[in-house]
Amino acid sequence: MPRTATGTPASTPTSTLVTPEQAAHAVEAHRMRDFMIGSAAISLVAALVVLQLGGDPFAARVHAIFLAVSAVTSAGYVLLFGTAQRFRPRLALGMILGQVVVTLSGYYFWGAFSAYAAVVPLTIYLASSVASARQARWGATFAILLQTVFGLALALHWIEPRGLVEPVRGGLATQLVGLVLVQVMSIAAAVGGRHTRREMHRILDEHHDALRDLAQRDAQLAEARADAIAARRAGGGGAGRFTDQNIDGFQLGEVLGRGAMGEVYAATRGGEPCAVKLLAPHLLRNEAAYDRFQRESAILVSLRSPHVVRTLAVSRSDAAIPYLAMERLEGKDLAELVKERALREPAAVVEIIKQVAAGLDAAHDAGVIHRDLKLQNIFGTGTETARTWKLLDFGASKWSDGDGSLTKDNIVGTPGYMSPEQALGEAIDHRSDIYALGVIAYRLVTGVPPVVPGEIPSMLHEVVYRMPVQPSRLAEVSPQVEAVIAIAMAKLPADRFATAGELAAAFEAAVDARLAPELGHRAARILAKTPWGSWQHQRR
Repeated sequence: MPRTATGTPASTPTSTLVTPEQAAHAVEAHRMRDFMIGSAAISLVAALVVLQLGGDPFAARVHAIFLAVSAVTSAGYVLLFGTAQRFRPRLALGMILGQVVVTLSGYYFWGAFSAYAAVVPLTIYLASSVASARQARWGATFAILLQTVFGLALALHWIEPRGLVEPVRGGLATQLVGLVLVQVMSIAAAVGGRHTRREMHRILDEHHDALRDLAQRDAQLAEARADAIAARRAGGGGAGRFTDQNIDGFQLGEVLGRGAMGEVYAATRGGEPCAVKLLAPHLLRNEAAYDRFQRESAILVSLRSPHVVRTLAVSRSDAAIPYLAMERLEGKDLAELVKERALREPAAVVEIIKQVAAGLDAAHDAGVIHRDLKLQNIFGTGTETARTWKLLDFGASKWSDGDGSLTKDNIVGTPGYMSPEQALGEAIDHRSDIYALGVIAYRLVTGVPPVVPGEIPSMLHEVVYRMPVQPSRLAEVSPQVEAVIAIAMAKLPADRFATAGELAAAFEAAVDARLAPELGHRAARILAKTPWGSWQHQRR
């Protein structure tokens, strides 16, 4: 029986959740932007001040020119690369090293052993906190060597000293000691910058883990709320109207579940347990409901797969109360199991996807589209280590060559699992089920549904126009697995896998890190149209 999950409006932090790397990127971009703004302003003011001070005119002109260039390039950086989207660490490092050269021109004017010497360690600290480890090592080495060579050249008079502040007293030895102390400060600044960067990443990692856990709990709470509403409507358990009655040899017991179309009873025949689905009496005169029930019966009779619930018997076409008898399964559906453990191990997810795909391919080969594939309609029997997964509830199914007239063109299915074309009420084919299988894979590897239960109109709008949050922002998901999910959940049917089996094979290959490169390129093209977490302005 179709069970559409609805619930109260819900929000989730997953829409704004970013990875630690992205957060660090944004922090570094903001820090670099502020540094360049300060550099532009200070360089401009300093250039004007230097020209008004005393001291050596040639050294003043050289330093003023370097400061003017620094002001212009810093302002240009802010205008062209000041946003996080345009921030490039290598370019930022190059700009900082350029500031080192400007700083050395200041040595020439102010003096190598003036208070101005503190500017270089400050610059090195910033460079080390922004750049990668390799870039920071090379950058700090460059700055320290350049500063050392320039200081030695002044101390040894290879370059005529023109500093406004005279060298320290004590001769060459004292100057060399002072130069060494300045380099020690620079090395300490580089080490401090690296430590700051590591600490920032550690804090962001912890913050991201907390946000990820919060997002998973919020999504699970929304799902639980929707499931509770569905459970109240289903009202399973206890005696029903037909309990203790015998229908064509099936002895009916308690009600297992209720839905809009009728009731499912625990039953026995010849001592063997089974389940019997009855059309609700008030729908017997409803031609559309009657036809839909008969269609489900015909569908299940036509399917022969170990991964589809087995049909034992169906009522005659003239039966007073139409029924459908099926094998009674012992175990739990996937929705129950994910509540026990939100995230599944990759090998377990591979097995689930493979078996569900086998059931779907059997249905698709028979010309049947499920249309309501979801966690609740995937049932696991057997033990934890040897579980068989079966598809349930073909009540929303249709023949692939049909016109859908039995539903009177209404949208049928569960919003969070619908394909975009299904959510729009457009014609669908088997690729709509492949999309739903992609949703299930997303849910199993992230612990979060791609569309959190809420108001149905907003859910349908999100299904049609928004790509879900990138899986790796929510859990440890490899780029190859992300690529498979991106193809399965492509907004356009033509972009998806051709069969469920093809999806399952690609998913297994991705988990084993051997996904074919062409599938990675295919996923990249899909995400170029609608990146993870973004909205389409219109369907293409």
